[in-house]
Amino acid sequence: MLLLTYGRIELTLVSFIPMIIAFVWILGIMGVAGLQFNIVNIILSALIFGLGDDYSLFIMDGLLQEYRTGKKNLSSYKSSIVLSAITTLAGLGVLIFARHPALRSIALVSITGILSVVIIAQVLIPFMFHFLITNRVKKQRFPWTASGLFKSIFSLSYFALGSLIVTGCGLILVQWNPFNRGENKNGMGKRLYHRILSAYTWSVLYIMGNVKKKIINPQHEDLSRPAVMIANHQSFLDILIMTMLYPNVVLLTNEWLWNSPLFGKLVKMAGYYRVAEGIENGIDLLSEKVKLGYSIVVFPEGTRTTDAQIKRFHKGAFFLAEKLQLDILPILIHGTAYTMSKGDFLLKDGRVTIKYLPRISPDDNSYGETYTERAKSIGGYFRTKYASLKACEEQPAYFREQLIYNYLYKGPVLEWYLKIKTRLEKNYQLFHELMPREGQILDLGCGYGFMSWLLHFAGPERNITGFDYDEEKIAVANHCFSRDEGIRFFEADISEIQLDSPDGIILADSLHYLQPEKQVLLLEQCMDRLNPGGVLVIRDGDRDLKERHKGTRRTEFFSTRLFGFNKTVHKKLFFLSGDSIREMATRRNMTCRTIDPSKYTSNLIFVITHPAYDEKV
Repeated sequence: MLLLTYGRIELTLVSFIPMIIAFVWILGIMGVAGLQFNIVNIILSALIFGLGDDYSLFIMDGLLQEYRTGKKNLSSYKSSIVLSAITTLAGLGVLIFARHPALRSIALVSITGILSVVIIAQVLIPFMFHFLITNRVKKQRFPWTASGLFKSIFSLSYFALGSLIVTGCGLILVQWNPFNRGENKNGMGKRLYHRILSAYTWSVLYIMGNVKKKIINPQHEDLSRPAVMIANHQSFLDILIMTMLYPNVVLLTNEWLWNSPLFGKLVKMAGYYRVAEGIENGIDLLSEKVKLGYSIVVFPEGTRTTDAQIKRFHKGAFFLAEKLQLDILPILIHGTAYTMSKGDFLLKDGRVTIKYLPRISPDDNSYGETYTERAKSIGGYFRTKYASLKACEEQPAYFREQLIYNYLYKGPVLEWYLKIKTRLEKNYQLFHELMPREGQILDLGCGYGFMSWLLHFAGPERNITGFDYDEEKIAVANHCFSRDEGIRFFEADISEIQLDSPDGIILADSLHYLQPEKQVLLLEQCMDRLNPGGVLVIRDGDRDLKERHKGTRRTEFFSTRLFGFNKTVHKKLFFLSGDSIREMATRRNMTCRTIDPSKYTSNLIFVITHPAYDEKV
């Protein structure tokens, strides 16, 4: 029943485990105190366990309601539980003065049971809930899920076990190998160890079946010619990627990796170079490695970033390339910052993209003549190419899981509705393409804010404001842990708000909830207040398409009457004529084009652009 009610195994266990512990407490205390069950108090125990269930569910409901909307109701739930416990104890505890031992046992069992269930419900459930959800979202980390925890533990366990095995191989092939001494210290044993290490890191990345991998290599680079390989650094996974790509590499490592309890020994036996020893001091050593066919891997940022933005490049990699007369091979890594964020153990479902850029030869002076100039110039070139890759990869579908995580634990119906809605809407890709990539965007009739959030994730430069007259939907949309200054939601009647020169306006499936005169006034205001070069996107049923319009009315019946996802002020819905919308746009010298995405309903998309739109595009 708990699983059916909450729709999540995590919440079911958080509610159920304290019930089990309270049961054990009661039996344990009775055993220590010498209390025995009898025919009288064993009947009473059903009442106590029932109260324990109620207390657990009340606390859980208070926590969930607070997490869903941000409204602080938990204290009132706790107060109600305490008052209930006090009255129950007063009513049954008075039997402690009874003469009959069976009646006195009722009082003792009641006191033991009620105190146990109250303490467990008040302490353990909030502790587990905060560990699982609240404490993480306060740091803007994704809440734990059972599947996320399993995948993370499995991957980490595989990594730890593999590290031990590869360390053992290294001891045999490198450290204890009598043929791996002196002039042969970089011989067959070391090369075989590098191949094993590369295969191991490949297996770690590909054992993560929930993470998709894509390698883009337009130049068909085979890495056989030594180079200084530079890559951006956003996650620990980047180290595994660079080791996976080619066995014969030497990583420049920081102290954290060098002293890692899992990976440190592997790094030392592989002959990687510790940056703390100084780049200048390693020229001879690295030159010897290059002569043996090894490439040098450097993360020019020096450390992992937390915001997936590429920081300033340090000069070390470019100094080495100049001294050793090596090509610079830039490699873009995208997606690792999301899949395994810095400082977080959770392995999320994601997509990692690796892209090779063309080599930059030592003789190419287009990026500067000195290594200082090349560090700055190549850093700018790298950021430009990364921005292009990011724009290509980070379409709304890329952020679907992030959106789902923001609405997890807010009710099984809402979770189901979100997943179905985003799939039917194809993650709002069309609206993403129609809206400007920056500027003020208004989502009028935003509902729970699904579209607003995806447009915000896919276009961080957009400043999105959502309006809806459903107070609960706005509260849920506002109380998402990913919220920042670029997105906000307000409860308001969209026909009464005053618009302030937006760059884009969305009216998706909301116009027909207004009465006809208010529809006209709202559309006129939207067109008149639109910024030069702006765009107004309307999706609504066109009553002129009479046969298909019957399908629209059926879907609205299910939405408003049967399932109650959308509230209506008036029982009757009012649909505009598509011709009237086009006429309003024509009178204002605006362009109106129509997109027909549906075969079974009359829902059309009207894209109305300001006269300056074409010039802006």
